[in-house]
Amino acid sequence: MTRRVCVVEGDDAAPEVVVPTVHILQKMNLDIEFIWTETGDEAVAKYGTGFPESAKKMLDGSDCAIMGSTRNIRGVHGYLRWGKKCFANIRPVKYVPGLRSPLRNPDGIDFVIMRENLEGLYPGWEGDIEQLKPLKLKNDMLNVTLDTTMKGKFAVKVNTEGITRDICRMACEIAMKRKAKGGKGLVTVSSKYNLLTQSDEMFRRIAEETVKKYPGLKFNQLIIDNCAQQLVINPQQFDVLVMGNEHGDILADEAAALIGGLGLAPNACVGKDYAYFGSVHGTAPDIAGKNIINPTAMLLCGVMLLQHLGYDKEAAHMEAAVYKVYRDGKHLTRDQGGSATTTQFCKAVEANL
Repeated sequence: MTRRVCVVEGDDAAPEVVVPTVHILQKMNLDIEFIWTETGDEAVAKYGTGFPESAKKMLDGSDCAIMGSTRNIRGVHGYLRWGKKCFANIRPVKYVPGLRSPLRNPDGIDFVIMRENLEGLYPGWEGDIEQLKPLKLKNDMLNVTLDTTMKGKFAVKVNTEGITRDICRMACEIAMKRKAKGGKGLVTVSSKYNLLTQSDEMFRRIAEETVKKYPGLKFNQLIIDNCAQQLVINPQQFDVLVMGNEHGDILADEAAALIGGLGLAPNACVGKDYAYFGSVHGTAPDIAGKNIINPTAMLLCGVMLLQHLGYDKEAAHMEAAVYKVYRDGKHLTRDQGGSATTTQFCKAVEANL
């Protein structure tokens, strides 16, 4: 059955990596139909909004989406993330020879950060401190009561048991798949469970309970600040890490720096009924139109899309084609020490395929 993939080109320099990635996928002659939406500046000029109803209908009629970076989280990105309930943000981090890592010895770095994608602080439940007065909040461990007479703002962090179980279950399933291919079979949970003894401890506890249901998997736990340190000291120790929204956001970017930066970091956001794939870097307005943005992250998002649709062999071929460019070292973009254009890099990948 033909699978329909909706293409969101994104803003500024994003289309310069999205369009060639989709063209490469199309040339693989798979049973995939790509449908192109009108969003962003193009849609504003035509419809007066960056996310018109026509784009929403196209997304709703597709199996998944491939998306370039956007300037506004409230538009198409927000709809895909919260509207489609894509609770799992999957951030693989893998070093291969040729990547411009700042580490002395990056060999063997190969892990995945599973970030809960909907809850925590990021939905933005905020307001004036005085609104909390009726709650009479007290921290029994520290014996401190919130002074609601102070002027200031608050933000509410929410972790629900259901979504926490969902993200931990998916982390275990990915760890099992990786183990079948020679992975460590290790799931590490990280949060601030020593101080946030309700929300973060619940996250830690559910992760431990979930891992125990998967024979053959090992469980590890790290307080989040120690985890940040361990990622730098010994990133090779990790296999699958699972953490909450804010922690996963920050540490996944740190992890990308270990192998050479966000231009190399793919990203998948997966829910029970929908998924979308896109690089984690921004729209790069300073280099828009210059044909120099690194397309690696988006190309590897194409790899993750193929895996999601069940084209495992084709995904492996495409990943190998991307990494061969780095091993050869002849068509690297400026951020990786070369002088190749975006187009030249993509053509090299296509030639490898």
